[in-house]
Amino acid sequence: MARPLLPLSPHRTYVPLARWCHALALVCGLLWPITDPEFNAPVFAETGQASPASHPLLKQAKRLIDAGQGEEAITTLRRFLATSPKPDLLDDTYLLFGAALHSTKQYPDALKYLRQLETEFPESEVAERGKLMQARVHAGMGNLDLALPILTGLRNLSKDDSTKREALQLSGDLYAQKKDATHAIQAWLDEVTLGTEDQAEDVRIRIRDLASQTSDKKALDQIRGTFPRSFPGDIASLRLIDLYISRGEEHQAIRQIQQFLVNFPTHPQTAKTSELLASLQAKLQSNQFFIAAVLPLSGKLASFAGEALSGIQLAVEANRERAGNASVGLIVKDFESNSASFLDDFSDLLNTDRPLAVIGPLLSKNLPVMAELAERAHIPLITPTATLPNVRRLGSYVFSTALTNELQAKRIATYAIKEQGFRRFCILHPDTAYGRELAKLFAQEVQQREGEVIAIESYKEGEADVSAQLKRMKAEDLKRYGLSVPVDQTKLTGKLTKLDKKIFYTPGFDAIFIPGRAADAGLITAQLNFHDMKVPFLGANGWNSPDFARTDDSSIDGAVFVDGFFVDSPLPTVQDFVARYKKRFQTNPTIFAIQGYDAAKLVLDAVRKGAASGEAVQEQLLNQPDLSTLTGPAAFGPDGTLNRPLFLIQIKRGKFQQVN
Repeated sequence: MARPLLPLSPHRTYVPLARWCHALALVCGLLWPITDPEFNAPVFAETGQASPASHPLLKQAKRLIDAGQGEEAITTLRRFLATSPKPDLLDDTYLLFGAALHSTKQYPDALKYLRQLETEFPESEVAERGKLMQARVHAGMGNLDLALPILTGLRNLSKDDSTKREALQLSGDLYAQKKDATHAIQAWLDEVTLGTEDQAEDVRIRIRDLASQTSDKKALDQIRGTFPRSFPGDIASLRLIDLYISRGEEHQAIRQIQQFLVNFPTHPQTAKTSELLASLQAKLQSNQFFIAAVLPLSGKLASFAGEALSGIQLAVEANRERAGNASVGLIVKDFESNSASFLDDFSDLLNTDRPLAVIGPLLSKNLPVMAELAERAHIPLITPTATLPNVRRLGSYVFSTALTNELQAKRIATYAIKEQGFRRFCILHPDTAYGRELAKLFAQEVQQREGEVIAIESYKEGEADVSAQLKRMKAEDLKRYGLSVPVDQTKLTGKLTKLDKKIFYTPGFDAIFIPGRAADAGLITAQLNFHDMKVPFLGANGWNSPDFARTDDSSIDGAVFVDGFFVDSPLPTVQDFVARYKKRFQTNPTIFAIQGYDAAKLVLDAVRKGAASGEAVQEQLLNQPDLSTLTGPAAFGPDGTLNRPLFLIQIKRGKFQQVN
């Protein structure tokens, strides 16, 4: 216990060992492991034998906490403090207060008492228990990054194995909440060495469950690499095999199984895994041709890559279902372009597996080196998402099914000038690479069609007030075509008012192009109306957000923007695709999915027409003027970009509607 702040009476016997035993009994189990995401599990404790120095009210509070009656325990502890207890009981009191308040989710008050314990009684036998409880309180508040350093200190500095074990268990729980499976498992493995065999088995079950449930390929690779021939490396390997199979990555699954059988020859799953290996090898050998998808399926871009892969898989699966089609398998490679082995792995794919085409990469920066290798191998490389202009300059085997800024600018300009008869425009764009490029490309398209751009202004993303830009735009317009008419209010009302010098402004331009985010466009259109710049609004695919359509401000009603995909399109091909995609993946497809689907479908169509090599696929992609895509007939232009029909989408009464 803590040393009393005031001297004890001479007749009192102070027994540190007995007090320590009491403290352990008092708080044992109060810091039960967190099992739910909100860290609100009840606090439990063993009753234990009462110490002679204990106070009846503290015992009562402890029993109430054990029974899940936190509020009653708090009332009891407040009553106890009102009796001005002896200082040598205060550290237990503070700890119990922290536990009771934690159990009732009164986290700030819990921290107050636990910090009092830490400040007033730093040498107390229950000080470490107080720190454990602090970590739990921080976790309950969602502040995992505040809880973990406390636990690290206890793991490294505590001399009590029980405390270290609890700190390790809680650390693992918190790392698991942070989706950091590697650190969670490492903490729990360290916990194994400090407990009994029964406790160690409980920890192994916890590790097995986490490794078996995680879908983070990078984390599983780390676990397998750290424990290549021991637990839990076996669990991580088996989980990786499941993930590869579910993704259609049969080549990767085969290699993972082969490695597993070498590292774990006597594992209980060896026989079953050997059967799976034979089945996968037979399935792959039955395919006549292959398409390869090379995408970053782990890391920051995993969700986007997964969407593209889902579209590719849907196309390959649809091809298998059609009777009479050649059997085309899918090789999926999770390649990190910054990996040291990336070029070797990609070269091995091209030269050993000899796919008819490679779909990838995701980013423009990875195209040049992949294009060079694909050119040497005479295998088409089709990027479903990279927006690099003129990919054909990288080689004759490079293609793109991505929605580029050039395609957007051309389509929205054609709509405005050819279909709507607009001639004069203003442009207000975000000061980003995306905004600047679209503004430049749209201006070029307007000029090529003998239109005129009156003014170009920019704004910072998130900027709430663009009135300065609009005033400059208005001033520029007034120099050319805009009209500014003063109105004498006395003639209208018969008396002078503050509005007697009001100016009515009539824009001289026909429309304004705003290639920004939906959130910014909503604010800007309202301000345009306020400044009497009530003209049609044109946008790009950054507007495609349902929340934008549902805004209460009617200023955007009638606005039109361009995009490469519209999930609610009435086109039968799109409706069929969306229905099949939702059935297969339980979610709506994105533009990345449709671009991946088209990339795979174009290769499969080439095979259906007789292509049996990379060269033959390239020839069909280059020369066919009416390639079949989800949105209609298309063709690859001289720059290697697929010139597919785009969607014009209009906002009407809080909903998106297809124009074309």
